[in-house]
Amino acid sequence: MAVQNWELARQDYLLAKQLQGVSPRTLSDYDGGTRRFVEYLEDSKMPLTTATIRQFLASLDGIGSVTLGIRIKVLRTFCRWLFSEGYLPSNVMEKIPNPKVPTVYPYIIADDDIRRLIRTAKKKPRDLALVILLLDTGIRASECCNLTLDDLDIDSRSALIQDGKGAKERYVFYSDTTARALSRWLAYRPTDTFDDAVFLSKKTGQRLNRNSLTMIVKRLGERAGISGVRVSPHSLRHCFATAWIRNGGDVHSLQKMLGHTTVRMSERYVHLANADVSELHRRYSPVGRLRLIA
Repeated sequence: MAVQNWELARQDYLLAKQLQGVSPRTLSDYDGGTRRFVEYLEDSKMPLTTATIRQFLASLDGIGSVTLGIRIKVLRTFCRWLFSEGYLPSNVMEKIPNPKVPTVYPYIIADDDIRRLIRTAKKKPRDLALVILLLDTGIRASECCNLTLDDLDIDSRSALIQDGKGAKERYVFYSDTTARALSRWLAYRPTDTFDDAVFLSKKTGQRLNRNSLTMIVKRLGERAGISGVRVSPHSLRHCFATAWIRNGGDVHSLQKMLGHTTVRMSERYVHLANADVSELHRRYSPVGRLRLIA
């Protein structure tokens, strides 16, 4: 079919993705990633072809390979859907390659800084429970915010997690230390609320959202005097995963704990562990620091 209005087609696409059940965050990425492209099409009055896409991508000055890769991924999903719905006679993204993206390893917080962060969080039961749970399970910020009282099983040291990226569920497990921190918070948690979320906002009395949680962790990091590294729920997730591998955990179990769809996503942390071994070898090898051969 000939497309008379690309913006209407885009709105149809977003509605289809919403009904498909993609997360609000993913839907927001699709919305932002397609809006500028559709504006380009309508302003230029050009048909949607592979050549048009190349010209559009070339017009995106000043963006890095990672951002470019995200833009291409969104357009690939969009054009695949347009083709499947009959808006396009062919999938015009088939000949557009993904850019080469440098490997970016997760950033982690040093052990001494983690101890300072926990000491700072100890001043408030909710903050301590938040930090300890994130460090002990590696759950995402959205998953932590979605956690309900019924999801927690203190006796079995486990929690049912609603995947922050879709409709999947998984169980994560935590230590006695985390169980004590959670129990202490639940004893302080307000009971005069209809919200069943484990973690509540002190201002509203309702469940925390991702932005509020991120701000809480960031401020705790600032109060702990941590500098030179981002302190966020996601960096605590990285800390958990890296410690898992360093301490002998296998990557397949880590994949289950983190809720990764593929084991390849979890393998990034193996590289960090290997870097640790490399540094230790340079430091402690009886040969490494000796200049035996000129």
